[in-house]
Amino acid sequence: MLGWWSHKYSTRFIMDNVLDLDTGAAGYRISNPPIMLAVAVLGFLEVMEKTNLEELREKSIHLTGYLEFLIDHYFGANSAKDRKVHCEIMTPRDSSQRGCQLSLKFNYDIASVYKELVKRGVAVDKRYPYVIRVAPVHLYNNFTDVWRFVQILVKCVDELEKELDKK
Repeated sequence: MLGWWSHKYSTRFIMDNVLDLDTGAAGYRISNPPIMLAVAVLGFLEVMEKTNLEELREKSIHLTGYLEFLIDHYFGANSAKDRKVHCEIMTPRDSSQRGCQLSLKFNYDIASVYKELVKRGVAVDKRYPYVIRVAPVHLYNNFTDVWRFVQILVKCVDELEKELDKK
């Protein structure tokens, strides 16, 4: 019986369909998350006492739509700036076909972009070599958070382009 939690954390997100078991007792975990991760469910239950799924979904659609708009504005084909490093949204444009996460496919290896984002305190998911997944989570993110993320992404890409110009 093997599962997600028994895979080594350092290679868990490579997604090569090869199980790389952790050593010791950690290699025997199946699908139960560590208790400290499960505690977060209590916070979710407190929020659900104050709202409902319909309101949360509406906020999710608006937040992700705003992220989509900003990505198109700064990185899309009709962007004002001609970029060497650009990205496109891989996730369906129809909000009924997606959740809050957008997959951004870059034309450049994302290792440098990801490193710069993390250095600035941004939490995103990576799928090497070209995809970063961004999720403005409607339970705790707001429109200012989305705007800040895109401004940080623009700065990271600008710095990467400056490095490419030096080469």
